[in-house]
Amino acid sequence: MKVEILYPELCCLYGDKGNTLFLRRCLPEAEFITTTLNDTPAFLSGEVDLCYLASMSEQSQELILSRLMPYKEAILSMMREGKCLFLLTGPAMELLGSYIQREDGSRVEALGAYDIYSVRQAPNRFNTLVRADFRGTTLLGYTSRFAHTFGITEDIALAKTDIGCGCCEGSVWEGICDGNVVASYLLGPLLVLNPDFSRWLLERLGRPCDTLPFEDDLRRAYEQQLKEFQRPDLELN
Repeated sequence: MKVEILYPELCCLYGDKGNTLFLRRCLPEAEFITTTLNDTPAFLSGEVDLCYLASMSEQSQELILSRLMPYKEAILSMMREGKCLFLLTGPAMELLGSYIQREDGSRVEALGAYDIYSVRQAPNRFNTLVRADFRGTTLLGYTSRFAHTFGITEDIALAKTDIGCGCCEGSVWEGICDGNVVASYLLGPLLVLNPDFSRWLLERLGRPCDTLPFEDDLRRAYEQQLKEFQRPDLELN
C-alpha cells in the first residue's frame, strides 16, 4: 500500500499533521510518499492508494491550485474511476469546487470536481464546534475558516450536523463523501478525535484493524468530548 502526503510544507495548520502521524501508526506496512510543491504528484501514476491533503492558508490554496490545475483532467478522471482514495481536511476541501471567490469579488478557478463553490469573507473568521451524524456514528470536531462552501447536498455530504452548522451558514450538510473522495471542514487531528471514523476509513482502504493504535486512550478522550457536547451551556464559538 502507498500513501501520499501532498505539500506538507504548506498543509500543516490546525494540528492536521496529527492525521498523518496517526495514519503511519495505523498502516505500519505502507510506503509513505511526501510530495513537495515542485514535485509531480505521485498519485498520477495510478499506484497510490490514499492521497491526503491537509489544511492550508488561503494564500497557499492559490499556490497549490497553480500546481494542480495542469493535471486537472487526470485528477478528475482518477476521482471518477476510483483509482485512489482522496482525503482532504479543512480549507483543502474548497479546491474541489468550481471556484473560490476572493474578498474583492474576483475568482480563482478550482478543480471543478463538484458543482459547488466557496466564498471568502476575511477578515471575518467563522468558528464553531460541530457534532454530526456519520453513517450512524457521531462525528465530533470544530471548524475555523474564512470561507463558506455552497452547493453541498445530502447525496454527496459526509455528515449531517445537529450542533454547529455545515459547510455554510444555514446548512446542516458537512463535508463530502462521494465515491473515493472524502473531505471535511473539520480540523485536526480529525482521525485521532474520531476513532469510529478512522475505522471506517481504514475499512474503505481495505485495511480493517481489530484494534486502533492507542484505542483505549482514543475512546476515553472521545467519550469525554461527547459528554462536553451534551452540556446545556455549551458555547459553540
